[in-house]
Amino acid sequence: MSRFPFRALITSRVPRFLAIVPLALTAFVATPSSGGPPLSRFDALPQPSEQLEQPVWLPHCAMKVVEWRSTSALRAESAPSEQAYALLDDTCRDAYGQFASFLRSKKLPHLRDRPTSLPAVSLLPGNVLLDGKALRALNDLPSRFEAVAPGCCYWGLYVDSLNHLFLRNDPLIKDPDGTLAPNPRFVRTLTHEISHVLSARLGVWDAVGYDRQRDEDLAEDFVSYMGMHFPAESSAEDLDFHRGRVPYAPPGTDTPALAPAAVAKVPVAAGQANTPNANTSPQR
Repeated sequence: MSRFPFRALITSRVPRFLAIVPLALTAFVATPSSGGPPLSRFDALPQPSEQLEQPVWLPHCAMKVVEWRSTSALRAESAPSEQAYALLDDTCRDAYGQFASFLRSKKLPHLRDRPTSLPAVSLLPGNVLLDGKALRALNDLPSRFEAVAPGCCYWGLYVDSLNHLFLRNDPLIKDPDGTLAPNPRFVRTLTHEISHVLSARLGVWDAVGYDRQRDEDLAEDFVSYMGMHFPAESSAEDLDFHRGRVPYAPPGTDTPALAPAAVAKVPVAAGQANTPNANTSPQR
């Protein structure tokens, strides 16, 4: 991540300067694929007009939700509500409560017992067959995430250098009776991202050295540890799930109502950049 040291192997000052300058520029700006002006990583953050009038504090997460955009086709499932906020907070409670024992099971050290400066949270459309690629949505690379995202498409994105967590916006789903209930696939995404957040903020990677693929594998192992053994879904599978064309509880869900994420080693999608700042829950 951005705070991890870059050790140059170039010995002379001039080559070192010439080598570092392009890296520094690339880290902070990217030329949008749309051909517009370069993006900086700060373009990913919510603009003032996109922020909630009052941020919502999640006590078990120790994070605040500062942005939430619903999806018109899934209004009930994706709109902010007390039930939705409770699901986020309950997922944090369960995941935070098990993370230390999970690290012990993996024989991984950590430098801190309590996480430092936890991120703010945005919930955005993520399904690219609906509005997930719309302007300022979760998979809008050209005008929002291109400077920080590893590539389309993903359900969650933790950007350590911004201290911000971006999530899909559907914590709820309608059960077979039409009643709103916790969405196990959202919980999978959030638990995966919590692993990224806690491993960074507890100092795991400060202790053992950061490797992006290892971080992704650890997040997948954590969701398995939390009792979910179903893979991440594609946008098409997500639509079938929301429309009741597939079973409400994905195969391998130990506790469908509140189980966190799913494991099965989900590989990093081909073509993703090897950036330590972006830690994703990729779509399949």
